[in-house]
Amino acid sequence: MDREKGMFAGKTGSVSRFEDLLPEVRQWFNSDQGQFLLAAEQSHLRELLPRMFGQHACTLGILPDSSLLDDACIVYKTFLTPLSEETAGMMVQISVNEWGIQPRSMNMVLLHHVLDFAERPHRILREACRSIVPGGKLVIVGFNPYSIWNPLRMLGQGENKIMQKARFYQSWRLKDWLTLLNFRTTELRFGGGLFPFTCGLQPARKQKLEHLVSSPRLGLGSFYVLVAVKERAGLIPYDRRWRSTGNQLLGSSACCSGSLMEKPK
Repeated sequence: MDREKGMFAGKTGSVSRFEDLLPEVRQWFNSDQGQFLLAAEQSHLRELLPRMFGQHACTLGILPDSSLLDDACIVYKTFLTPLSEETAGMMVQISVNEWGIQPRSMNMVLLHHVLDFAERPHRILREACRSIVPGGKLVIVGFNPYSIWNPLRMLGQGENKIMQKARFYQSWRLKDWLTLLNFRTTELRFGGGLFPFTCGLQPARKQKLEHLVSSPRLGLGSFYVLVAVKERAGLIPYDRRWRSTGNQLLGSSACCSGSLMEKPK
């Protein structure tokens, strides 16, 4: 536990629970600025996810559905949420710190800004890594502290004020800890380098400026997309929760809506 906390050292102060912040964060992503940033993130995901294959994938993050997984070549796509809500497709209600997902059952896991607003991000990262099969992929979308937007967000008012509660983690710190969890980082991209100043620019001009600023060598994007692969199986302590359910993917602590074995139409 002490080693896990070391990953997020330097982040002090009172932190709200992810499920408490989630409604306000979703409201921000529905704003003009939020939609602009989300579109930039989806552009990177549309290039990366078609390379990922398998039977099962899940996502935990800001959006109220599994739409970010649409471009992945995965058969069963599951939306994880700490809230009691209805959504199209497969949904599983979980505790963000204890997923109740069977170890080594997912070919891919997507974490969309959940670490930025989590009370215990190290627990979420551990649960995500535990659920992935050897050779499976972990995709993390997070806010970059080395960005123009990081200091500007602290001046936000109204619906933008919720961004003051986000904690921006360095991508290199995540890479180091993923190495200890038997994951190898295969790709790291940055985007939204001049956000929010590029929100009102024409698409062609915006793309040219973003290409110059969001170089991986500079690492100045407002967000990053990190892809890591699980290199080998680790030793996972046996948990009696796995014996108490007949479902091959869920432990007894997860609340399932729909059927995990029902193919999407």
